[in-house]
Amino acid sequence: MESTEVLEKIREAELKVEEDIKSAKEEAEGIIKKAKEDAKKIIEDAEKEGEKIRSEILEKANESIEKEKQEVRESLSRKISEIESKGKSNMQNAVEFLYKEFIGMIEYA
Repeated sequence: MESTEVLEKIREAELKVEEDIKSAKEEAEGIIKKAKEDAKKIIEDAEKEGEKIRSEILEKANESIEKEKQEVRESLSRKISEIESKGKSNMQNAVEFLYKEFIGMIEYA
């Protein structure tokens, strides 16, 4: 082989290596771009799922609060009814007591 042929083959090899390097860089950039896009999608999906879970938790908490408020209302309503009933019973006793006292005062007067 002549030296020009050797130099030509070396030059061809260098060009091939440069093309391979360029191709590898482009492929690496493509892989990085795809990875970034995938990561962005994963983050968006996670944020959507997080919002969904947050909404569900808030909804359950609100339901629980409403249920507890209703239970407190019912409990207080029962207590008020009991107090009212006792008050009516005591009122009748008080009226009877005052009536007897009044009659007793009239009899001794």
